[in-house]
Amino acid sequence: MGSARDGASCGVRIAVLAEKYDVEREFRDVLSEGIEVREFSWKRTDGREVEFINKLEDRSPELLHSRYYLPEDGIHNLMDTDFWLVVSDRTDLPLAPVKPYAVFATDYIQRYVPEIFPPNGLGKIDAPFIQTVRGANAIIVTTPQTMQDAISYAGVPAAKVHLAPMDFDPTAVSTYSADDAGYSSHFVWPTNPTQHKNHKRAYDALERYYTRMGGRLKVKVVGPNTHWLDPEQTIPKHIAEIQYIADLREQYRESSALRENVEFCGELPDEEYSKIVSAAQFLWHPVLYDNGTFAVAEAALMGCPSLSSGYPQMRYIGERFGIPMKYFDARSVPSMVEALKAMEGEAQELRRSLPDAETLSRHSWERHAADYWRMVQGFAA
Repeated sequence: MGSARDGASCGVRIAVLAEKYDVEREFRDVLSEGIEVREFSWKRTDGREVEFINKLEDRSPELLHSRYYLPEDGIHNLMDTDFWLVVSDRTDLPLAPVKPYAVFATDYIQRYVPEIFPPNGLGKIDAPFIQTVRGANAIIVTTPQTMQDAISYAGVPAAKVHLAPMDFDPTAVSTYSADDAGYSSHFVWPTNPTQHKNHKRAYDALERYYTRMGGRLKVKVVGPNTHWLDPEQTIPKHIAEIQYIADLREQYRESSALRENVEFCGELPDEEYSKIVSAAQFLWHPVLYDNGTFAVAEAALMGCPSLSSGYPQMRYIGERFGIPMKYFDARSVPSMVEALKAMEGEAQELRRSLPDAETLSRHSWERHAADYWRMVQGFAA
């Protein structure tokens, strides 16, 4: 869209990992635009093959590693594409430099939450991530903090790191009026069962909120694989034996306050999710660290205020989208408890201060298409 507005011709194809998607259903919107969606698998290869491919392409990049990843699609292995935009940097091996490429780097959580890796995993598991971004023509980030992390942690030259316009898709959610939604006595906690989501402290905070602060609002937990956290749900043995999951299931099982007030809703269809959020007193985001969540923008569009951990990316989202939010320290259980209790009385005031749908829609990808095109032109030429 951006190239068309600029009077240029840019063909696009999307490559997705094989056997991960129902392509016809999940990519029907781009297929209807005539955009090809091609499935691929990762192939492990060595420097000799990478060198041979580059000779055929009349390229001679410096090869710094002995093992690489190459995409295999059963057609041209994406060599019929002039430029690759890789989403994201989480590769098990460095990407082979056989085509110019840019990487969308979501965040560097491991710098701030090293416990997401097994013991001694830091510096090993993330080594290929960093090797892939260092070999790229450009790195794309969406927050200033991640931009600084790419430079100071991943070691990417500042000239290669580009801050893209932060956008979201306001058409992806349905909105309901207060009368339709009927404000309920709950708040919503979107999460998934990974360690940076801070479940242990969140559970401790909820326990105190209900038992010591007389908390009035129940919580609905939504998100992919959140049923893993529910001890009433049968889950695969190898998942149940993950210590982090096992500890959370036990913590929930032993707490009558959690059992009585925390409901696991799972991964919901968009329509049902919209209804739960529209009716909620607020959305709760107690994450330790990541690249921030657009859930607060979607919630604002649905008239739902947010209470969030105050890490830099979330403050940036609040400022950029003009969303008034209340913040707390996600590493401090007392801070979380006080914020939850205070939000009972502050949610309505925040709701009245939320930006309207027209204002939020200015941050749609359509509005920023030309900006993206100019950015890509700058490093893909």
